[in-house]
Formats: sequence, structure tokens, C-alpha cells
Amino acid sequence: MRIISSKKMVHSETHREVVERNRRWSDYLRKRQIVSEALEKNTEQIRLSKRTTSNLFRYKNRQHQATRAIPLKDFDHVIALDQGRQTLNVEGLATYESIANYCLARGFLPTVTPELKHITIGGAICGIGIESTCHRYGFVHDGLIEADLLLPSGEVVTCRADNEYADLFYALANSYGTLGYILRTVIQLCPVKPYVHVRNIRYSNINSYVDAMEDATVEGTDDYIEGLFFSDRELYLTVSSQVDDPPYVDDIYGKNTYYKTLRTREEMYLKTKDYIFRYDPDWFWNIPDTALFNLFRQLAPKSLRNSGAYNRYVQFKQKLMKLLRVRPDNTEEQLIQDWEVPWDRGKEFVRFLLGAVDIQGQPWVALPIRTLKSPTLYPLKAGALYLNIGCYCFAKRPDADEDYHYTKLLDKKCFELGGLKMLYSSTFLDEADFDRIYNGQSYRALKQKYDPDDNAPTLFEKTVKAR
Repeated sequence: MRIISSKKMVHSETHREVVERNRRWSDYLRKRQIVSEALEKNTEQIRLSKRTTSNLFRYKNRQHQATRAIPLKDFDHVIALDQGRQTLNVEGLATYESIANYCLARGFLPTVTPELKHITIGGAICGIGIESTCHRYGFVHDGLIEADLLLPSGEVVTCRADNEYADLFYALANSYGTLGYILRTVIQLCPVKPYVHVRNIRYSNINSYVDAMEDATVEGTDDYIEGLFFSDRELYLTVSSQVDDPPYVDDIYGKNTYYKTLRTREEMYLKTKDYIFRYDPDWFWNIPDTALFNLFRQLAPKSLRNSGAYNRYVQFKQKLMKLLRVRPDNTEEQLIQDWEVPWDRGKEFVRFLLGAVDIQGQPWVALPIRTLKSPTLYPLKAGALYLNIGCYCFAKRPDADEDYHYTKLLDKKCFELGGLKMLYSSTFLDEADFDRIYNGQSYRALKQKYDPDDNAPTLFEKTVKAR
């Protein structure tokens, strides 16, 4: 077993803060030692065991071939925030809710903070994490400074862009734990104000809409840029800025549902935390708009108004239906996906999906992303502007008698336009195309170097075969 330690961050702190930071650092080192020794010289296939619900959306139940679960649920604490360097030292299974709570109390947030509270920092780095600051800061992994990675053999290494594990550092994004699990990471922060002024602008033309979004990224005056669109005649651009003293504060709980306000309100003022997690109470728009669930919205405590609770409800419902032998609704097709296409092909992609898919009045999400790096396994062009399109609901099943028709259709179009598709949800590429799109040759070399005994599945096995 070999452990390569990181340098500790040093900045001006009170005595109490120093004591607390040292305690958390010592606790982390103890846990790291335990899990590394437990996995030393491992020869079994491994998988992650954690407390939080999964944010992977495979269309079929996944069959785990792994025989050994690695319990990393205790690696979920913030270690320290360095205000001078604007960095956060945090364990890999910490959720963005806990990270936001800690950082906001000190006037900071990660450069990119995903909108669902129970996404973990390690998951967002090894997956692909996005949000409405992507026009300025790129993806979640663009804010990565260093990471302690538990390799499938049990060895722990600290990888950075400037050390002997730089190849591993640049391969973490889109690796999905197949090269190792993040135990601890240091990420970049940015200062924030306590409130956000949200401004909604409606467009009735795709060209004008996409052009206006690009103009907003070029001007660079807005902290947050995103869009929702319902049709080719109803498209909303939302540009938002941080403020200190709002004239009033809106609530996204109770009777209010954030995404619906775009159609009725030109502006809102939200607490920064409410803005960051604005889609979490309704898991975007997946909590049904019925009398029963509207009553739930009004009466349920905030502890139940989150995506984690909704995921648990869905899992319980599926198990109950299976137990009662109730056949699932066959008139709808799950379409929970994200794609990135080069900006100059964005209008074509929007027209295509609006003409090809019926998502029954629910919105599509649009985000401008200017990636800062070109990671090995998610090889978008560094510095280029991309249009992200997300769909997080169900589509009306087409006449075509083909399983997952829409996913296959939109994936194919995305790849034809020179884009990439996020792999947190199912895809149906064959292995040759997968390797061509996601740099399979480089991945295999990394896999041989850091997991020569194949103690973790390959990226293709993890994201395509296990669907």
C-alpha cells in the first residue's frame, strides 16, 4: 500500500478554526488509511456504497457484477475553506447541499454548483456536472484543483495537473469511478452575494433566442445564464445577477413552482441557495401537477421537498407496482438526458428535437457552456462555446415500435453535429463508436496503467452495458 499525501492549505484563521480544520483533516486521514488497507491487494470487482440516492438514470435495472462493495459513505464532510485562495477542501461523498450550506455561510460557492441537492462532489467531477454559471466557469471538473483517488487496487494517489498523476487528473471527468473513487478533492470557489435577481425574457423565434443567449455570454455582465423553452414560439432566456439588498424575496416552496413562474413573471428575487437549487423541490417538473401533489407542495416540510425524497418515492412506487403485478404505463418513454453540441449547430439541434419529440408541454433546458479544458474522456474543444440541451421528463411514446426510440434518435443527431452526450443516463452506442467518440484508445491505456487487474468495470461496461 502506498499513500501520497497532499500539502495542507495555509491561510489566516482563528485558533478555533485551526483546531477544527486539523481535527477534520486527521479524521479524513484515519478514514483514508482504513479504506485503503481494507482494499489492499484487492482482486475482486468493486462498486461504490454510499448514503445518498443515485443520480444515474439507467432505463433498465442494472445488474452488478461487482462482488465487493466499498463503503465510502463516511467520506462526506467539508474539511476546510481557504478564503484567501478561494478553495474548498472537501471529501468526495459530500453532497452539494452540505457544501452550499458551509460555503454560503462564508460568502462563497463552488464555481459550478449543480441544481440537485444530493449530487455528490465526487460524482459531479467523475460524471459531468453543469449549471447556469457554465458560460463563465466551464463544467464542474474545470474547477478541480486536486483529488485523492482510491484506485481499484487499494492504493491512494493525489492527482493534480502538475504532478506525476496529471494523466489521471485529466481523465477523471467522465470516468464514472472506473479508474477509481474520489475520497477528497480541492475545488475552486467564487464569492457570492446573499440574493439573486432573476430576469426572464420571452422569445418567439429560435434564431433570436439562441443569438440572445450567445450575446449574454459575450457581454459577461450576468452571473447566471440559462433558458427553458416549450416550443419554437415560446422560449425563455433567464439572465440573473447577484445582489445584496433585494426589494422583496420570492419563495419557491409552498404554492410556488419555480419553472412555472417564467411564464408569468418577468423578474424575481431569490435567496442564493433557493436559486442554486431552484429545480430541486420538484425534481425539475417531475412531481405531478395534480390536486394531491399540489396539497403536498403546500403542506410538506422542506425536508421532503427535494429530489432525494422524490427518487425514494419513485423507487418505492416501482417496487410496489412490481409486487402487485401492476403493468407500467406503456404510452410514455423515459427521456432523461443531456447533450452538448457546438454553438454553431445549436439552432439546428433545437429545431430537430422540437420537430421530432413530444414531451407533452414540459420544457427543455438550454445552457451555454464554454469549457475551460479538454479532458481526456470528454473531449470537447477547450475555449469553445457549446449549447447544452437537457430533457428531464417523459415523452409521448412514438408510433415506431422501438424501445428508447427518442434517446437513440437524439443521440444520433447530437453525434452527427459533432457533440457529446452525458453518460449519467442510458445510451446505446456500440463499442467501436463509443471508443471513437469518448477517446477509447487513451482510456484503455489509462485503465491498463491504473487498474491492470480489471477490478473495476470499463467505462463502456459501466455506462452502456449496465443499463
